[in-house]
Amino acid sequence: MDALGRVAVIAGYEWRRALAKKKVLALIILAIAFQTLIMVALRQLFVGGFSINEASSLIWISGVLEGGLFVQLIAIIVGGGSMSEEYEHGTADILLSKPIKRVEYMSGKFLGGFSLLAMVEGLTTFVGVILSLWFFGAQSGLQFAPLMFLAIVYSSLIFFCLSFMFSELFRGSTIAMLFALGILFASSILSTILGFLYGNLSRVFPTWAATSFPPLLMSELITAPSTGLLAADTGALYEAALIIAVYAIVFILIAAFRLLKSDVTKKTA
Repeated sequence: MDALGRVAVIAGYEWRRALAKKKVLALIILAIAFQTLIMVALRQLFVGGFSINEASSLIWISGVLEGGLFVQLIAIIVGGGSMSEEYEHGTADILLSKPIKRVEYMSGKFLGGFSLLAMVEGLTTFVGVILSLWFFGAQSGLQFAPLMFLAIVYSSLIFFCLSFMFSELFRGSTIAMLFALGILFASSILSTILGFLYGNLSRVFPTWAATSFPPLLMSELITAPSTGLLAADTGALYEAALIIAVYAIVFILIAAFRLLKSDVTKKTA
């Protein structure tokens, strides 16, 4: 079996391991339930006549984005347990005793976890579109739904990579997830406060890029002043894309350095 085959085997194993966790499945159900509740609430507002306008034909964008918080939580749970649970269960030694390089092992774990996350994001995107069509009828701009999906997948790289890094650094799934969750919520609060006080300073925090990239891209693709959508700040769009890439690369390099330079049988160096 060549290197790509070994990476694929580890990626498939990662799918089976992650899907066996009830927490992931519970969050997927909660994300879909939350999307449905939002659509029901919006439908009641539109039927009640409080906000009837042409924006109803673009409501699918809101429906797709509503699962964003749950997607970040799923990214943290999947990434946080990816490497660490192998140490906790004693399977890391077994897996790495096979004819597989550490880079291949890490690549398979990363690709398996991230592709699973992308599948979940594809599901929430599909559900958001279907709910919009069901509750509000024909929608405009649905040709951009695949791009919205890709934007959501790309934006989730930050917190998946962050949790993946903590998973390897601490080699404990609970502490890895707690640290990543702490950064998620602290970053959200601080970016909001600094954004209000100092404007662009909030953009240094990871939550700004993770939450801003998909809507910035959509407002760049869809220009409809009559619906209240504003043209995107193209500079902000590129900045968000760059920030996501930088954070993701740094986190993965740290995780790779830790794996390659330390004893895999130990939780701490």
